Amino acid sequence: MVWNRAVGRRGGRPSALGVVGLGLGALGLLAGLRCSFLVSFRDCTSDRDCAPSERCHPTRRYCEVPVEELCNGQDDDRDGVADASEDFGPCAVPAAPGMCSDGRLRCGANNRVACVRRTTPATAEVCDNGIDDDCNRVVDDGAACVQNYPATRGLTLGSNDPSFGEGDDAPEHQVCLGEFSIDRREVTFQAFTTWLSTLDPAKLRVGPTPTPLNPTQVYGRYVLYEDGGVVVPLVLLPAQVDELTIDRRAYGFVPHDPRSRGLPVVNVTWYGADRYCRYAGKHLPSEAEFFRAAQGPDGRRPFPWGPENPTCDRANVGIGGPDGGPCVGAPVAVGSLARGANPEGVFELYGNINEWMWDYLDDNLTHTENRFYRSLPPTLDAWCAAYPRGPLGPDAGSPIALPNTDGGLYCVQCRMAHGRHYRTVDLRIGIRRWLDADRTDGTVGFRCASGGADR
Repeated sequence: MVWNRAVGRRGGRPSALGVVGLGLGALGLLAGLRCSFLVSFRDCTSDRDCAPSERCHPTRRYCEVPVEELCNGQDDDRDGVADASEDFGPCAVPAAPGMCSDGRLRCGANNRVACVRRTTPATAEVCDNGIDDDCNRVVDDGAACVQNYPATRGLTLGSNDPSFGEGDDAPEHQVCLGEFSIDRREVTFQAFTTWLSTLDPAKLRVGPTPTPLNPTQVYGRYVLYEDGGVVVPLVLLPAQVDELTIDRRAYGFVPHDPRSRGLPVVNVTWYGADRYCRYAGKHLPSEAEFFRAAQGPDGRRPFPWGPENPTCDRANVGIGGPDGGPCVGAPVAVGSLARGANPEGVFELYGNINEWMWDYLDDNLTHTENRFYRSLPPTLDAWCAAYPRGPLGPDAGSPIALPNTDGGLYCVQCRMAHGRHYRTVDLRIGIRRWLDADRTDGTVGFRCASGGADR
């Protein structure tokens, strides 16, 4: 079942070839009733030409609804994966010493789906797949997946220069950080949908957020999860199906477009990002930890890669591309902008998408004063004494007003995202994105971290 349904169909009028395709498809249905269900005359060259629930037949080139995969020796859903390798989702198996406590549903004897324990942990973690391959209860924790940072003393946060951010960055101050690690890449669609597929389907539904935090904003439809008696929005479902959409199948969730598996997941709420990171044995990074990775141990590196201005081979942003427009106009695969990595090999800390931080944002209503930054004297000793393993931001967020509106708010309990994104034309590295934890959009994703101050 596709949970995001486009309004109307895409593509041109049916041609004579499309009518012939209908006849052939109908004959196929009469002959076997197993291949697919033809839904329209519509010609297509790819799945993008069809409605959300349809696929483009690879040889006859008409839109159809493929059947679910069966254990019958055929690639029924035509995803290029044979029965023997098809993964029908997670299953629960008893824990055993030295073995993974989780299983996967696979085709087994007598062409039946069976729960198979992963009895042989991998010797190394496979990055960006959302699976604890080495069975140590932490996802993506190998050296190729994360960068470790030692304890830091004297990391500069904020600036007294109003051009650094948007007016709320003063006073400049220095902080201490405990040792921590941060993911080298943003969390992918593949990893996030792997986690969604582990959730109890009886507790999942789709709809508007039942108690939105910000009554002055319009909310859309979300994948909702009942967590401890509270309904939590995890991911926004865009009004129009595109490559950034998530589909639900009988056995779990998948990226709508298989080519999106390596893209950074977006449209994720803070709640969804937080719960994924906890599933992975990690947490969201703090603002201070993010800037340690992005701007070096003293916090004074202009950009993650160094002093050079952003270019499209370093940062996927909204200017610098053809004719001065966006570099790409959409997210690019995680880890693909090698020239934009920091010296330790952490990718896309600037450009591509904004990333959720752990921290709330406590500003005045007009966003000209950061009350948390002003809560202590701007000295290293003061901040290190109060937060020896690093600040995690204020205990709660504050509202920020939308300009030129009567009572409109960006957010009520503001949290923040950093990193700049593929549409931005404001290249200041200190710019924050402000959102309530239950809202998001197509420019906001996340990465995970571990260590540092206790969450």
